Amino acid sequence: MKRIFLPFQKIKIRTKMILIVTGVVFLCVGPLSLIILYRNQAILLDKTFEVCLNLGDNISNLATEELLINETFDATSTALSRLKTSQLSGLLDAYVVNIDGRYVAEINENHLGKPVPRNELDYYFSLKKLDFKEVESPSGSILRFTYPIFIEYRDKKIRVGAAIFEFDKEEVYAPVVQTRTTIILGASILFFIGIIIAVYSAIFFSRPIQELTAGAKLIGSGDLSHRISLQNQDEIGELANTFNRMTSQIQDFTQNLESKVEQRTEELNQSLKVVQDLKERQDGDYYLTSLLLQPLQPNNNNSKTVKTEFLIDQKKKFSFRKWKSEIGGDICITDTISLQDQEYTVFINGDAMGKSIQGAGGALVLGVVFNAGLMRSRITKNQKVYPEVWLKERFLDLQNVFRSFEGSMFISVCMGLVEAKTGVMYYINAEHPWTVLLRDGKASFLEEELTIRKLGTPDIEEKFFVRMFQLMPDDVVITGSDGRDDFAQEEDDPGYETINTDEMQFLYRVEEAGGDLEGIFKGIKSKGFLIDDLSLLKISYDPDISEAKFFPTPELPSGLTDTHQLLSGGNTEEAIQSIEELFKENPNFSDLLKLLGKLYFETKEYSRAVECLNQFIDINPANNESVYLLSLSYKNLNLMNEAADVGERLYLREPLDFNNLISLAEIYFELGVYRRGEFLIQKALESNPDDQVALQIQTKIESLKNTLTPEEIQKVPKPLVEIRSLTSVIESADNLYAEKKYKEALSEYKEALKRSRENPFLLFRTANCLSLLERMEEAIEFYSTSLALVPNNHHARNNLGSIFFRLQRYSEARNEWEIALQMKPDFKTARINLDKLEKFIQENLIQVES
Repeated sequence: MKRIFLPFQKIKIRTKMILIVTGVVFLCVGPLSLIILYRNQAILLDKTFEVCLNLGDNISNLATEELLINETFDATSTALSRLKTSQLSGLLDAYVVNIDGRYVAEINENHLGKPVPRNELDYYFSLKKLDFKEVESPSGSILRFTYPIFIEYRDKKIRVGAAIFEFDKEEVYAPVVQTRTTIILGASILFFIGIIIAVYSAIFFSRPIQELTAGAKLIGSGDLSHRISLQNQDEIGELANTFNRMTSQIQDFTQNLESKVEQRTEELNQSLKVVQDLKERQDGDYYLTSLLLQPLQPNNNNSKTVKTEFLIDQKKKFSFRKWKSEIGGDICITDTISLQDQEYTVFINGDAMGKSIQGAGGALVLGVVFNAGLMRSRITKNQKVYPEVWLKERFLDLQNVFRSFEGSMFISVCMGLVEAKTGVMYYINAEHPWTVLLRDGKASFLEEELTIRKLGTPDIEEKFFVRMFQLMPDDVVITGSDGRDDFAQEEDDPGYETINTDEMQFLYRVEEAGGDLEGIFKGIKSKGFLIDDLSLLKISYDPDISEAKFFPTPELPSGLTDTHQLLSGGNTEEAIQSIEELFKENPNFSDLLKLLGKLYFETKEYSRAVECLNQFIDINPANNESVYLLSLSYKNLNLMNEAADVGERLYLREPLDFNNLISLAEIYFELGVYRRGEFLIQKALESNPDDQVALQIQTKIESLKNTLTPEEIQKVPKPLVEIRSLTSVIESADNLYAEKKYKEALSEYKEALKRSRENPFLLFRTANCLSLLERMEEAIEFYSTSLALVPNNHHARNNLGSIFFRLQRYSEARNEWEIALQMKPDFKTARINLDKLEKFIQENLIQVES
């Protein structure tokens, strides 16, 4: 389109105005003249058509009978002769054709009696009404009107002939020609007048513009003394005055340019000096802040199976004196800690709100608070917590600090623990970009939805939960800030940029680089330029596969089949013995422990269930079903603190697990922690409001509110603290027992029994201490209490039999050892004791009641 109008742009204004006005006149006059001409021609033709229609009707009325008889055509000929004398304008000839195709009447009698040419005859007899046709002849164009003649016979029309009228086209259209000549003459006069007006208008309007153009050229060539003189008061006159004022100012600036340049240069130098001074101070602040950040983001992980590395590229780069550095809100920290005697790799990747110094402030806060938590985790008593609880503590540490900023500082984080032995990853994602898993060369996101908002957001504590993921050998997990997706690409048009909005691009970069952080970083920069801080943290799981390999015995498949058949037949005891034998031969097949734990739970041997489930969870900590069963087993053993601890562990993983909510509420009700129990039961009822068990627990708690003091109602749960304390007491007692300091161990076991009165293990160990301290009657009492809780404890049976033997109660000793052998036929100690008793009885001829 621009190319079409390019030649027109080069024409001067005067010529343009002439062309435009002339074109307007032509467009107004030309089409109007043509419309009038053709309209007159159409009217004239319609009138001629109407005349021929009347003539045709008259001749048809006269010639119908003659054409039917086909003898004489006197009347028809007479009628045509009168047409000749009627001086009808333009009429050349008129004739009638009969049904036989001959001319039977004619004005000029040139064709009378002759046959009509076949092509014309076909045309005449094909018509049903008056028709018009233009025919060329040697003398010129002829307008031929043909009127078909019919007669009515028995309600039918019968064709008998046709009347034809021929007119001279030029004579008929003579009035139209005169009109056309008049229109052309009038249009020419109007067009000429329009051209005169166009030329005058162009000269009148373009003269001031030409003067303005000429003046501008002079001023532009350097003649600043020239002034444009125009008397017009319109827009062009205002433009001329503006040019004159501008020229005066330019002339003044030119004359005083050098002094003004020096003055302005001095002002700029002063401003630049102030800016440089401020920038140096700011860079100093940046540098000191970057020095504070460096020790707060170490990669202290020293695990042999879980490797970590990270890459940080802050958006703000700066130099201070001889140092170059960068500053931003991204931070990465890794370390190795021990929890519950297991090694864990800690990691956190954070992205604080704001750029440069503001973001760095948030990163500093996170680094200080999180590293303080790591330092506390080095203390032995703080290591007696589950990984889920440890994550909750770190989350609350950070949340409480960032919430104190009251909305002026938020930070997104991905924080977690990886257990070195099992490869289970416990982690949380607080509005951080999705965590990426690279497995077998394919990258994918671990999360699918946002659950926790940025740290510092109010009221997110109750939405906290721990995600779990089982890492496989050679798996790579990568977490990163949103800078990984925030890169811009330049468009073809200068000054335009496109910000990436496709989060899948990062997965492609991870796959292309094979998980290498430098490769990922280069891949991102190859697609555009970064517009935000970028941090990437990589976790690689590389266990010793040779240690983890499991080689089952050939009997394992058939043994499992037999066990399944025993369970199907209801032979649970035999199935348990079968599984125990299989586990002895296949100690690395942990699923047997899970199955044993379930069966012990179903047979109400809760102590054994606890033992098996604890071992299984140590190997497979991500199995929530086993965690729930372990909590129930502790609960059935009346070890409510332990049950609460394990139940809370599952709650941190699955906050909406209905069965666990019910169980925890019952446990806290028994512990007297009614506020926590009420909260949990309300949460359970939100998902299942009609559950009868939940409603009963709620009713119990509501009824107790009327009998309790406010302090008792507001009692907060402290199961985690109590468990640590109880565990510490038991650990101390066990150490003393191993050192054969039985008196001190007895004191510790009794202290532990104050907190867990019906713990069969503590009762058993207390009885052992009393026995070794020769306090036999007390030992019998504790053994009996322990066996009342766990009747199948063959060790307690054996030890109780030994006490009876020492007290010379041989019958009771024999009974206990026989029961122990019935429980465990391969129990060698009981067999040896029983054999010694039989030999002693025979040698000393002692009578013992059966």
